[in-house]
Amino acid sequence: MTVIIILVALFICAFCIKLYRALNWHQPPLKVYPKDMGFEAEDIAFKNQDDITLKGWFLPCAGSSKTLVLMHGFEMDKSQILPQTINLAKKYNLFYFDFRGMGESSGKSAQGLREYLDAQAALEYLRKNKPEKCKEIALYGISLGASVAAYIAAIDKTIKAVILEACFYSYKRVVRKWAWNHHTLPYYPIVYIFLRFKRFKFHTGLEDLSPKTSAPLIACPVLQIHGKNDRLVSYKRALRVFDAIKCTKELWLVEEAGHTRCHEVAGAKYLQEISKFLEKYFK
Repeated sequence: MTVIIILVALFICAFCIKLYRALNWHQPPLKVYPKDMGFEAEDIAFKNQDDITLKGWFLPCAGSSKTLVLMHGFEMDKSQILPQTINLAKKYNLFYFDFRGMGESSGKSAQGLREYLDAQAALEYLRKNKPEKCKEIALYGISLGASVAAYIAAIDKTIKAVILEACFYSYKRVVRKWAWNHHTLPYYPIVYIFLRFKRFKFHTGLEDLSPKTSAPLIACPVLQIHGKNDRLVSYKRALRVFDAIKCTKELWLVEEAGHTRCHEVAGAKYLQEISKFLEKYFK
């Protein structure tokens, strides 16, 4: 009996350690800055509704009143979506920012349950401080950023266009798969208890913010990009997001691309496809 108790205790300890590591990701230094790529950027700091300071970059485009707001994925930062998108600054103003607990922003990640407030704060900052530069706004989001972009576009009908890459259909499903793929944490009881706790803490659930809920409410044109070799969000699941979108929409499936890796596989075509979409609907 003593041996069984010890084994159970060790088993529980192992899961607690895994859960702690999953929830306490350490942000590495930013990999690249706009100046490294020949672009000048204004360092921005603003606060969200939770009084957390968020950091970002604003890249102005001379003569443009259109701004593209770019949002990174979970356990990522703004520098990781910079290389594949920065050349859009030749035609549009670009605003990159880090979600809470990631990149240079303070606070702790809410694992998807409060990041929409970060995006809303970014838009409020732009409209208050850059009114002449953001008469029209479009959104770009990747993975977590894509889910946030879909949610914002669903509730803010002034958004002109949205680009969604590696967008999942259900938060609950992607959290379950992420926890297992990265930390071998089972859904029952570990992830299930975690999600119930988050719902109690924030008075909302992940499914309330899932693209399956927000996608049908988007009214502006949408470009959805997805890798056919995505092992976190299969492209077949991504097609459910596409099917849920009721407005003007385009789909680009990238062969052999994994999760958030479409730009690496597609190369120059990645920027070309995005530019073509924006020139059509954000002109």
